[in-house]
Amino acid sequence: MVRLACARVFTVLVIIVHAAESQTWVSLPMNVPQNLSDLVFDGPTVPTLFGTPPQVINSTLDLNTAKLAVYSSDCVLCAGNTSFDVSMSSTAKPLNYSWPYSTQAYSGNMYSDTFGFGGLLQVADTPFGLIETGGDPALAYMLYNGRLGLFPDPLDATAASRHFLLQMYQSGQLLNPVVGMRFDPINPKITIGALDPNDYQGHINWVPLTTPNATWTFQNTFMIDGLKGYNGSFLPESENLLAVLDSLWTGISMPNVDTYVKNQGFAGNVHYNLNYKTGVASYVCNSTVKPYVALTATINGVDYPMDSLNNLLRPLASNIAPAGCCPIAPTNRSATLPNLNFGLPFLRSIYLFPTNGCPGFYGFAFPSGDVNRTAAQISQTPTTTPTNSAQCLALISPTSTPTPSFVTAQQMLFSTKKYSVYGSPQNMSVPLMGVENFPAMVWNSSLGNSG
Repeated sequence: MVRLACARVFTVLVIIVHAAESQTWVSLPMNVPQNLSDLVFDGPTVPTLFGTPPQVINSTLDLNTAKLAVYSSDCVLCAGNTSFDVSMSSTAKPLNYSWPYSTQAYSGNMYSDTFGFGGLLQVADTPFGLIETGGDPALAYMLYNGRLGLFPDPLDATAASRHFLLQMYQSGQLLNPVVGMRFDPINPKITIGALDPNDYQGHINWVPLTTPNATWTFQNTFMIDGLKGYNGSFLPESENLLAVLDSLWTGISMPNVDTYVKNQGFAGNVHYNLNYKTGVASYVCNSTVKPYVALTATINGVDYPMDSLNNLLRPLASNIAPAGCCPIAPTNRSATLPNLNFGLPFLRSIYLFPTNGCPGFYGFAFPSGDVNRTAAQISQTPTTTPTNSAQCLALISPTSTPTPSFVTAQQMLFSTKKYSVYGSPQNMSVPLMGVENFPAMVWNSSLGNSG
């Protein structure tokens, strides 16, 4: 029922946006590591703007929540390299209640402020959590610099209507109600309001999201055909299952890893080790032996291989594997629903297009420039096309790329005049922060003449 209500909103929105003069879109870089290691922060971050004048926060992108949070500039033990200074924003407002996800070691309060992307898109009075204490290492790993939740709550229409993306859609700012994402390290980026045809190749494979149960841990669920191994056949217990996408998870969880690693038809000719306590499998590897991890997700008739070198094999995480072995990303999933959790190894292998409404879709394609994809793989066509695609997926192609342009609060603090630096080579001069806000010194001439 929630999704049908949203469907009507987005049907009207596409028509209104098409005629609006202010509609636009933005393309921003996404920061991702070259290799996934499980030893350091691996999540993707996106530059976001908070406050007036704006402050740049490299927010951790989360695909399965609507949460929006940022670290306070005076936060104790918070993880990251960007934070938000409330005192520097003229539009920041305290909402006078605690951040709902506060714990004893990780806490903050709710604020609202102007929020946006690239100086091109913004929404006023956007609520967010201002985290003031971050003493939980596990949460710090997931909340590096804060949290950018891109998934409006599918079970709460009121909460979904307040999500910043829906506010942008409904105000007619966006060219299209769509977000495009490349998580691969070749050219990671995010586009909001349009799909850049230079970012992907092959057919767009649109798959409808399912309406979840409130008890499920994750809610951005969709159906897959199954998981394939080395021999190209489906793994037992992997067919016709619900899957979820998780941009904070460095693995691929599935019902039975034992079947996969113990069968050379699925795993290939590799030597393995399986830790039954943790469910973590590892392959024999060293500086010269780097085994290929063969795993493919088939979605709506299209095979999406997950490349092993930077995605499924973990040479740098040897502390959780026996000596001479490297852990692999597939692990046992204990939860009942959803059955599969596709983390960063999958996301780094595809190009993703989430939409909101009608009832909501994920679109999959291959990233452009991926030399590991063959012409046959790229030319695959989806088995089915959504029956309401003409109504819900009639996206407008961009004709140009808007240039992000904004002046940050930090930049505004720098002086317009440059000053020489004592002892510097070649008479170097630099702008000074805050110098123009200092009160002018007034000399008392009478005191100077009294001596």
